[in-house]
Amino acid sequence: YHRLISAFYKATGVPMVLNTSFNTLKSEPIVETPRNAIRSFLSSMGTIEMLVMGDYVIKRKPADIRKLLGEEQKSGLMTRPSFPKRAGSANYKTTFSASLGDGEDLDPVTLVQIPDRPMHNEKDGGWFELLDDLEGQLLGVCDGSVGVSDIMTQFAAMEEEENFEKISEQDQILLENILRRLVRLYEHTLISW
Repeated sequence: YHRLISAFYKATGVPMVLNTSFNTLKSEPIVETPRNAIRSFLSSMGTIEMLVMGDYVIKRKPADIRKLLGEEQKSGLMTRPSFPKRAGSANYKTTFSASLGDGEDLDPVTLVQIPDRPMHNEKDGGWFELLDDLEGQLLGVCDGSVGVSDIMTQFAAMEEEENFEKISEQDQILLENILRRLVRLYEHTLISW
C-alpha cells in the first residue's frame, strides 16, 4: 500500500487515500454488481456526483424543465415539449391511519411500485411513498403521450388554446405544483422525459 499512497501523493499532493464502502441505501450491504452500484448511485440523490465503473463515467442528468415545456430557440422556432413517461407499469397501494376520536384525522399514505424503475429495490418490496394524490394522478397520466399543457388542461380550468403566459393566478400555482412534482418523480427515476 505504501507504493500506492506514495504514487497518489506524488500525483495529487494529497498524502493519503481514503477507502470507504460504497453503499447509500440503509441496511444494504456494500454494492456487488454494476446494477447495485447504479441503483445506489441514483439513490444518493446527488450527494455522489459521479459513478466510475471501468471505462464508464455515469453522471446524474438533472431535470430539464425547458425540455419538458419546450422553448423558443434563437431562430424564433419553438422546440417541441417532451412528454413525461413512467418507468413502467405501476402498482399503487393506499393505507389509512385513523386516530381515536371523531374520525376526522385520517392520514392516507399512497405508495407506488414500479419494478422496471432503476431504483427499484426488491428487499423493501420496491414501494415508494408519494407526496399526495396529485403526485399519484400525475404518475398515472405520464404515459409518454401527453405534455404539461395537456396535463394542465386535465387538472385546471385552462382552455386547450391557452398558453402558460395567460393563465390565472390559481392555475399558475397549480402549474408550479405540477412541475415540482414532475421533477421529484424524475429525480426518483419514476418518470423520464
